[in-house]
Amino acid sequence: MAIDPELFIHDSDRSALSALQAIPGFTQVLKAFMKIWNEKQYKILNMSTFVRVSDKQMAKYREMLIPICSKLGIAVPELYVALSPVANAYTSGDTEPFIVMTSGLINTVPEELIPTVLAHECGHIACHHVLYTTMGKMILNGATDLLGLSSLITTPLQMAFYYWMRCSEYSADRAAAVCDGGAGNTVDVCMRLAGFDKNIPVEPNKKAFMAQALSYRKMMESSKFNKTMEFLMFNRMNHPLNAVRALECYEWAKTDDFKHLAEFAKENSVGMENHRYIPVQASSHYVDRDLNAVVNEFIANGFTNIRSERVTERAGLTKENSVVMVSVDGKTDFPFGTWVFFEAPIVITYFMPLSYEEESAIHPGEVKVPNSSSSYLGKPYQDVIAELKAAGFENFTLSEQADLRMGLLIKEGGIARIAIDHNDRFDKGTWFRKKSVVDIRYHIMADKAGSGFLRF
Repeated sequence: MAIDPELFIHDSDRSALSALQAIPGFTQVLKAFMKIWNEKQYKILNMSTFVRVSDKQMAKYREMLIPICSKLGIAVPELYVALSPVANAYTSGDTEPFIVMTSGLINTVPEELIPTVLAHECGHIACHHVLYTTMGKMILNGATDLLGLSSLITTPLQMAFYYWMRCSEYSADRAAAVCDGGAGNTVDVCMRLAGFDKNIPVEPNKKAFMAQALSYRKMMESSKFNKTMEFLMFNRMNHPLNAVRALECYEWAKTDDFKHLAEFAKENSVGMENHRYIPVQASSHYVDRDLNAVVNEFIANGFTNIRSERVTERAGLTKENSVVMVSVDGKTDFPFGTWVFFEAPIVITYFMPLSYEEESAIHPGEVKVPNSSSSYLGKPYQDVIAELKAAGFENFTLSEQADLRMGLLIKEGGIARIAIDHNDRFDKGTWFRKKSVVDIRYHIMADKAGSGFLRF
């Protein structure tokens, strides 16, 4: 089972993306960008300028990449190394995303932390950040002038892109922490990017770095002026502050959600088919779906204690054999990503009306009327008698209702009144004794009226 990126996407990432998409003009910019942007230009640049990593070139980096992609459930992207003194790595593209690491990164970060950097970049791919990130970088770097999009770019759109790109880094950091089994390496990478070069001849102190980050947070929360200063200084950055993002990942890694997710990823990496804890969809995801599909989904996900319970009363427009409620470990209202022990009881309640045979057993000696009393009015009495006889009714009485004229609603031979067992208002599916008298009065022209009563 591949890891669903929704399990580690940061809430700020989600909300920032929604805000970006809601900015007036965003849709037009995206459409215009997609018309003129060609992914192949990156292929040309990468192949002509950088060193492509392969099993024959810097193979150890590709070997680092493969298990990461397996954990995150993505295809292995192309990986390149570019000459630059700046310690950096980035991901671009769309349908065929790729990763570029700089030589400055390799010289700054210890080799054992390179997989963490790669996992971070793969996290962007898994979270489907890449297209918007590529678009954002071009917009924020001024490339829109060359592409002819400058007239569509507004300040609110630029600010929204900056903010979302900063927030997207939190999700990518979480992906790295999941692959690493903890946040320690991500914190370490952030320290290196903050200034702790690998050649500095002392040991890094991650606890001290986290204490620094906590002090910064308290300082920002201590006054509105500090928050305003922070915004003015950093609102045009496309990456969050090193200490801030390290603390964000460090705190998330202490949650139960992370622990379950990291264990899930570890179990995936060793090929375990049965996970101890398994994430479920939101309770609403299962409602109104076919029972068999829901049962099969739980089984496929690895749950072993599943049973179904039938209800026979229809709620609203519920379809036959569809799920009306799911109870997972005793809870019927649970959000997406709830982690559940694989042997926890799962009860799937579904709707299936009683069959005719089952209803007949409940109503011995009775028969069910196929339609309501109102639906029979105006129909030819011979047709109604045939229908009711087929349903099992045996006793009928007929009487005439003489009318001076016929019309659209009054037709000769049409039923004027019908009563079963003296009940002239009944619903479809009502049960009556088989021996009940069905009393029918039908329309007839006055000059044709006869005795007016007949029993048979």
